[in-house]
Amino acid sequence: MLTFFIGVLSGFCLALPVGAVALMCINKTLQFGFKSGLAVGLGAAFADAFYALIAIYSLTTISNIFLQNQEIMRIIGGLCLIFISIRMIFSGPVVIETKEVSYSKWPQDIISGFVITLSNPLTYIGFIALLSYMHLVFRNFNSQLVLNFSLGALVGSLIWWLILIEFARF
Repeated sequence: MLTFFIGVLSGFCLALPVGAVALMCINKTLQFGFKSGLAVGLGAAFADAFYALIAIYSLTTISNIFLQNQEIMRIIGGLCLIFISIRMIFSGPVVIETKEVSYSKWPQDIISGFVITLSNPLTYIGFIALLSYMHLVFRNFNSQLVLNFSLGALVGSLIWWLILIEFARF
C-alpha cells in the first residue's frame, strides 16, 4: 500500500510542470468543456503510468533502448508540438459561450495527450530517479510493487489534471 501512495505522490509531482500538454488541456477545457480537457489529461496520465512501468523495468533491461533513441523521440515530440501550435494559431480566437457544445473527439484528445506526454523524456528520467531511490528502500521489485506504483502514478497524475481542469474552468 505504501508503494501505491509513493506512486500517487510521484505521478502528481511529475505531472505538475506546466508544458505543452497542460496548455492543450486548458485550451480544450475552455473550448469544449470538462470532458475534452479530461480526455487530454487522461491520455497524459496513461503516458505517465506507462513511463512508470518502463522506468521500473528499465532499471534492469529497457533503459538502453530509450537512451539510444532519445534524439528521435525529441524530434517526434517537437514535430507534434509544432503541428499542434500551427493548428492553434490558425484556429482563431476562442469564443466562450454558455451553451453546451457537442464534441465527440475524445479518443483523439486522449491519444494527443498520451503522445505529447510520451515525447517528454524528462518524465521518464524523473521516474528513474525516484525508482533508483526506491530500489534502495525496497531492494526487490516484484509484480505487486510494479502494479501498485504504476497505478499510483496514474491516479496521482490524474489528480493533477483534474485540479488543472477545475482551475481552467474557474
